[in-house]
Amino acid sequence: MTRHIMAAVALLTALTSGCIVTTPTPLAEPAGATAPATLAPEATPLPAATPFPTPNEPAPETTFTAVGNVGMLSGTHGVEGKAIVAGLQTLIIKGFTFDGKGPLADARLVKGDDYENPGMVLLTLEQRPYEGEFLLFNIPSTVTAENVDRLVIYAPETGEVYAETTFE
Repeated sequence: MTRHIMAAVALLTALTSGCIVTTPTPLAEPAGATAPATLAPEATPLPAATPFPTPNEPAPETTFTAVGNVGMLSGTHGVEGKAIVAGLQTLIIKGFTFDGKGPLADARLVKGDDYENPGMVLLTLEQRPYEGEFLLFNIPSTVTAENVDRLVIYAPETGEVYAETTFE
């Protein structure tokens, strides 16, 4: 029987030779060192209120046309859109498209066919395609029915009208 035990020990020794199983132990902190502090979560700051835009001037009692009036743009260079007088000082163009080609153009409010003397130039168009864009304009109280009755997409360099509309 001793022979069997000696054979078993020899077998176990042969099987486990070269295999060292250890359990990792934590490293001791050097003397005087402190463990890194865990930062406590801070409360999420409340966002500041976004101030409501204030007008540069008081709103006029009337505008160049009735609020709610609409004009449809359709013309050369793919100009299209729906212009809406959305308030006493607000004009929007919904779904504005323009191919961006041709001479530099702008969106302007004019009286009659006096394209060269606008009541207001709303926007100089970039020479890039506009595809279904939403444009928003603040109209000052100086723009009245006496000096404006239509919206024009106009190329001042050539005098070409790409599109125009009156509001109804």
